[in-house]
Amino acid sequence: MDKLAYFDSSHDFPEEIAMAAGFTPYKILGDVKTPNDPADQYLQNFICPAARSFMTDALAHSGEWAGIVLAHGCDTTHRFYDIWKLHVKTPFLHFLNVPMNYERKSAAKFFKTEMKLLITRLEAKFGVKITDAKLKDAIKTSNEIKGKLQKLAAMRGEKDITNREYLELCVKSVQLPKADLLALLDKKLKEWAARPAFPDGKKKILLTGSDVTYPEWMDTLEEANLRVVRDDLSIGERCFATLIPDKADPLDAIIEYKAAMPRPATKNPPDPRLDFLLKELKDSDITTVVSQNLKFCEPYAFDSVYTMKALKAKGYKAIHLEREFSPTIDRQAVNRLEAFMEIGEKA
Repeated sequence: MDKLAYFDSSHDFPEEIAMAAGFTPYKILGDVKTPNDPADQYLQNFICPAARSFMTDALAHSGEWAGIVLAHGCDTTHRFYDIWKLHVKTPFLHFLNVPMNYERKSAAKFFKTEMKLLITRLEAKFGVKITDAKLKDAIKTSNEIKGKLQKLAAMRGEKDITNREYLELCVKSVQLPKADLLALLDKKLKEWAARPAFPDGKKKILLTGSDVTYPEWMDTLEEANLRVVRDDLSIGERCFATLIPDKADPLDAIIEYKAAMPRPATKNPPDPRLDFLLKELKDSDITTVVSQNLKFCEPYAFDSVYTMKALKAKGYKAIHLEREFSPTIDRQAVNRLEAFMEIGEKA
């Protein structure tokens, strides 16, 4: 019961608050191999299958968690709170509202008020005191983790590290107790540094779009001889692209971090997201982008039109795919990706 579970679609939940309360923040990611029938009793089956999987996960495992926090993500999923409140049994359930546009000065004030409300409710429910000192200690731990993840992610372009290995490590980074995670990251830093050089037969790509929550889709990219060496996913670089700054007020530090991290398609305007992708491409000398959206993930499907057009105008080779929520390798996607790469090489 030491886990405080959370569900968000763009790394909006401030893990440091859960850590300062004495909990392990545990991101609910569902299980692609488990049918969504339990959640489909309450949710339409034409909305995000990943979010339905998250609810299936919560229906089965909420008794193992101290509580659940749902952070406002996309417009389709943010009202799941009402359904979870009725049907998911948990001693603590909280909806954390977050800004949709961090460019506005009012966003910081709004988000700070929401975080203070979460802190007040956690303190009242669990009899804990979330002090500035505890929040600063949590921020220090978070930054240590982010720094190690940055080093590990950078190795993808130099060493033989599979897409699956990277994703599985990113999943553990949002689910494991932090002490265990730090030990694992230290172990992986040594292991990955000793790996052979990047394979000659693999092509380096930047991956963007909907969050990938299961390794089988990363295997699909591997089958097409594509290696993800940069990304902007929240189960990926979004959560560790920047560190949390050192400020007198730890909540102000968290707000500044959230405003500076790579933007998802669920936030407006779209320009900061494109700017980050262009910077990634320039810094890593990558020329190929694979964009994808999970079926029914409308924010990324909509945003992909603008993003792909802008990337291609800059001369980058880019493809957008819609994918199913499935635990099997997508052979049709493999064929499309292979043809996409072959055409580019012959051109």
